[in-house]
Amino acid sequence: MKIKKWEVTASALLLSSVMLAGCSTAGSEAAQEMSVNVKVASAQQGMIGQGDIYTGTVTPSETVNIMPKISGKVSAIAVDVGTEVKKGQVLLKLEDSDIRDNLDIAKSNVDAAAAGVNTAKDSRETGMVSANSGVVSSKNGIISSQSAITQAKGNINSAQGAVNQAQTGLKQAQTAVSTAANTIKQTQEAMNTAQKTLTRTQSLFDNSLATQAELEQAQAAAVNAKTAYENAVNAKANAQDQLAGAQKSLQTAQTALSTAKEAYTNATNSYENANSGYSNAQRQLEVSQSTAGIEASQQKLEQAKLNVQIAQNALGDAVVKSPINGIVTTKNAEVGEMAGPSAASIVIADLSTVNMLIYVPANEINQVKTGDQVQVRVASSDIVTNGKVTSISPMDSSGNGYPVKVTVSNTDGKLKSGMLADISFVSKDAKQGLIIPSKAIQKDGDKSYVYVIANGHAVRKEVTVGSEAGSEALITGGLKSGDRVAENNLALLGDNSPVTVSQY
Repeated sequence: MKIKKWEVTASALLLSSVMLAGCSTAGSEAAQEMSVNVKVASAQQGMIGQGDIYTGTVTPSETVNIMPKISGKVSAIAVDVGTEVKKGQVLLKLEDSDIRDNLDIAKSNVDAAAAGVNTAKDSRETGMVSANSGVVSSKNGIISSQSAITQAKGNINSAQGAVNQAQTGLKQAQTAVSTAANTIKQTQEAMNTAQKTLTRTQSLFDNSLATQAELEQAQAAAVNAKTAYENAVNAKANAQDQLAGAQKSLQTAQTALSTAKEAYTNATNSYENANSGYSNAQRQLEVSQSTAGIEASQQKLEQAKLNVQIAQNALGDAVVKSPINGIVTTKNAEVGEMAGPSAASIVIADLSTVNMLIYVPANEINQVKTGDQVQVRVASSDIVTNGKVTSISPMDSSGNGYPVKVTVSNTDGKLKSGMLADISFVSKDAKQGLIIPSKAIQKDGDKSYVYVIANGHAVRKEVTVGSEAGSEALITGGLKSGDRVAENNLALLGDNSPVTVSQY
């Protein structure tokens, strides 16, 4: 809200001059004897504002609604309204027996999950050893079956050779038998012919128609023919024995060949089985090498650890601490009541720095810059201080002007939330000094004086006035910060006059 400029009127100055002129020595002596009611103002370090005066309301720089993150019954409250708290200070506690039980359970689950991880690792190691053994065993089986196949192939070749040889021998024996049969037939015919020739020759000899030599020749031919026949019969018998032997050899060779082929088939099947077993063993090894089981167990462990962290966080959340330095402005919870995240249990305001919002009209807003210094004066509490502009809104507020936020340091805590303050801008070349009301200054020629109130008396002190603006004056000498000066009834005062300080 904009109000009129501070002005020091000519009539006020004239009245002060008349009052000073009318102050006689007798009046001073009377003043020494009676106590004068005065209002006082404290000399405060600052700079004098200029131009229009704006009104703003003091608000905390930060207000925090304290709400527990979890719901629970309040077991203790360490603060009350008006308590000054520090960041991290405990404000209230919730009952936590159930939370502690959950934490113990979560920790037990972590131990169990850790044991599960170790079991999974041991199982993997055992599986890998077993699978490796299976791979080696099946590999040996492949090598053995390959050797058996090679051997079976050799045996087949040998048996086939034996069969071929036996078949050749059989053919030869069959030929020998056939040849022997023909020989028998031939020798039998020759023997029959020789026998007939002997019989005819014997008859001729008996009739003296043949000589002894012819008879002997016929007898020898008959013997030779018989011998030849007998030899042929024996040869046939031998040939038949050879044929039987050849047939037996062929049968034996064929049996050996069949056995060798069966052995080859068995060796081939063994190889295929061994090869399949090797593939299975390799797959089993791959399965045993997988860390899926361990990873699953580790995930359970991580989840169990997370549950511990959640329980620990919940246990920590049962103790509610202040997130800022500030003062408790509201307390909505008591011991035994339920508190939770749905409503503020405690409200804390940071008043170490305060803000005030003023509304600057359009014709002046472009002269205001962030960082501009301002003078802040709370007349009701005799507070004068300086602040600075921290933000300027580019939007007009419903025709009231542009919102400008002013921030003021309030380390002494004198500025309270809700106080109304007069705010004026300070020029860049403004000087620092002690600010007092202009009406507290008396003039005596080219010198200026004020009455400093101390120990119930008014002490007249000469001061150096740096500048005056409106109802304020900047004192650059003669006073110190905190000095209280009288600002009314100055005509009734003299040096060391007894005074009574009246309240506003």
